Amino acid sequence: MTITQQTYAARLVLVRQAIDKILGGSQSWRFGDRQYTRADLGTLQRMEAHYAKMAAKERSAANGRGRNRIRYVGF
Repeated sequence: MTITQQTYAARLVLVRQAIDKILGGSQSWRFGDRQYTRADLGTLQRMEAHYAKMAAKERSAANGRGRNRIRYVGF
C-alpha cells in the first residue's frame, strides 16, 4: 500500500464529495448480508471546516503571505 501526501485542498474536495453523496441519499447500503455506512455527516462537516481553514493557510503560504509573527521584547 502506497501512502501519498495530499494537500488540504485535495482532502477538502474529497470530504465535500462525501458530503454530497450523503445528502444525495446514500448514507448506508446493503450487499447481501453486509451493510456499509459512510462517515457521519457531523464528522464530515467538522472535517470540512478544518480542511478549509488549513487549505487557506496553504494558499497563503504558497503566495508568500504566511503568518506574520511580531514579538515585542521589553528591556
